[in-house]
Amino acid sequence: MEQVRVRTVLMRGGSSKAVFLREGDVPADRDARTRFLLALLGSPDKRQIDGLGGSDLLTSKCAIMGPPSRPDADIDYTFAQVSVEHPIVSYDINCGNISSAAGLFAIEEGFVRAVAPRTTVRVHNTNTGKVLHVKVPVADGAPVIEGPLRIDGVPGTGAEIQIDFSQTAGAATGRLLPTGRVRDRMEVPGLAGAIEVSLVDVANPCVFVRAADVGLEGTEWPGTVPEAAFDLLESIRMQAAALAGIDSVLLPFQVIVAPPASSREYLTERHIRADEVDLHARLFVERVMHKAYAATGATCLGVAARIAGTVAHEACRPRSVHAPIRIGHPSGVMPVVADVSQDRGSWRVNEVLLSRTARRLMEGYAFVRSARL
Repeated sequence: MEQVRVRTVLMRGGSSKAVFLREGDVPADRDARTRFLLALLGSPDKRQIDGLGGSDLLTSKCAIMGPPSRPDADIDYTFAQVSVEHPIVSYDINCGNISSAAGLFAIEEGFVRAVAPRTTVRVHNTNTGKVLHVKVPVADGAPVIEGPLRIDGVPGTGAEIQIDFSQTAGAATGRLLPTGRVRDRMEVPGLAGAIEVSLVDVANPCVFVRAADVGLEGTEWPGTVPEAAFDLLESIRMQAAALAGIDSVLLPFQVIVAPPASSREYLTERHIRADEVDLHARLFVERVMHKAYAATGATCLGVAARIAGTVAHEACRPRSVHAPIRIGHPSGVMPVVADVSQDRGSWRVNEVLLSRTARRLMEGYAFVRSARL
């Protein structure tokens, strides 16, 4: 047999797309699974022309779904970030955008019974070992797709899906503040003096850096950041990973932050007033700026902005505890609700909510070349 046929579902979650697969339809062996996913998406190739990938970080993703492996979950969800140009598949991060689609998938595929008006799906993300509560609107026994929620970076509107990330603190390191400090100082080759950064771990760990400290403004568009800045950010990432005890080529995400300022959307060039945002942020993975803002990065930033003393808190406009933190990103503004508290010197995440839209785009069969397996 020259080709292997596999049932696939293509879904959009937030500003990302992923190929959804049943766990029983992909190889259990990790190396064989990696070869399978690379072949399925058409990597490594800048255009991913021989596979289902969309030649972009936001569309070169897979979600592997299966029965729950723990009693407090309804479904297991393994996220795979497939590199576009390199023969690499990363299983050590989660994707918040695709998490919203995972909740939708669980209902549509019969893992969870739809109960109106809103069904909470307990999604066990195997990458981090954390359970997300994904709240999906339903009617007439099925998820609701149409609605009034607009997400910057996604055309049109859709029904609001809420993701509760409050149980994901310490996702990769076991600690909300991996070093136990709200700020750390580090010497970075190429910079004249030491800089301050903040390491926070919610959903995915992030290292927050003042944009000005790496020669940036914080309102840059994708494709405008000089290579020298990428070199600085990668050096910061590697030092931060060592401080946090993280062994990953992707983590922590590098995030530059800056105070509110006027800017323009990357996709539409719409003017964004300074009073529409509470801080600006740009997220980087694999020397690529996210064209919008990663949902897991937004939850981490929302929490970090509430923790007094962090670099993110310093950049953020003061907000009441119930008001969402409005993050300015290349494609617009993303609000995230974050409630944290401090007890005897330790910070605790009480709530962190993000709203997304999602829908099924296609279902059918993909054909994977046996020669690549």
